[in-house]
Amino acid sequence: MERIDSIFWDEWINSVSLDKSRTDTECSGIIEGIFVKQKMNYAICASLRLYVFRRLYSLWKYTRWSDVNISSYMRVPENKKGRVKLILPIDLYEDISRSKASWAWLRGLFGSCGSIFWPKNGYHLVFRIKNDKLCEKLLAFMNAKGIKNTFRNRSGSYEVQVRSHESITTLLAGMELMKTSLMLEEKFIIRSVKSRANKQVNCDTSNIRKSLQAAEKQLYISKLLVKTGIINDLPAYMQDLVLVRLNYPSATLREVGQLLSKPVSKSTVEYRWNKLENMIKEISDIDLDAGYEGVKFSGS
Repeated sequence: MERIDSIFWDEWINSVSLDKSRTDTECSGIIEGIFVKQKMNYAICASLRLYVFRRLYSLWKYTRWSDVNISSYMRVPENKKGRVKLILPIDLYEDISRSKASWAWLRGLFGSCGSIFWPKNGYHLVFRIKNDKLCEKLLAFMNAKGIKNTFRNRSGSYEVQVRSHESITTLLAGMELMKTSLMLEEKFIIRSVKSRANKQVNCDTSNIRKSLQAAEKQLYISKLLVKTGIINDLPAYMQDLVLVRLNYPSATLREVGQLLSKPVSKSTVEYRWNKLENMIKEISDIDLDAGYEGVKFSGS
């Protein structure tokens, strides 16, 4: 199965919108999310994400700024490694950055400063932002849309995380990344099923272990009762219980109850075994919970 982050970025880069206003807004989100510093009358946008500039370049011809030659402002390293720079006149940069927060804007913003993670447990989306006002704008939009998030200041930047499954799918759907959203749902379902299966297996294993431990103790008590002759002094229904356990050493309490000459419930079998265990404890100095070695009876 493909990696979720690969699917996400492939869909983010290649999707097409015919709505010019939404294209303008997405470009605005991309520009706002890129780290920027002002020098003279220019805003220098720099990022290691070459694919973001490719997306910006492919959208540019559909925006209201299409008459501006974006290529003339772009600086790409020769080996395409390192920071790509977009050096825009400050008035053009400010014009592009005036868009209101919307889903299209969020889509562009995520492309330039967002990341998606799929660790062994859970998954989450993260926005890393340098600008105070931009962080406030993002938080206000998310809160208005009911997207649960956490926020912290880390190493001079702001980190906004989205961890809730419901909020992540809402966010992806709002950004029109449907393929990624469906893939995430599929992975979430698979993980949930595996988790429930593991819990069930662990529960069953624990129950089996407890049943075997109880049967082992009961088998040991039964052998003690027979060896010492105490079984002959027990009521007939107790003798029947001991003999059934000796004949069916791995049977559960419910099965033992049904194998008696007069069948009884599991709780009744458990009650009777408790009486027999207390009886053994009264006539011996053994701790049945600690081990079955070195039994000494008071009457021997």
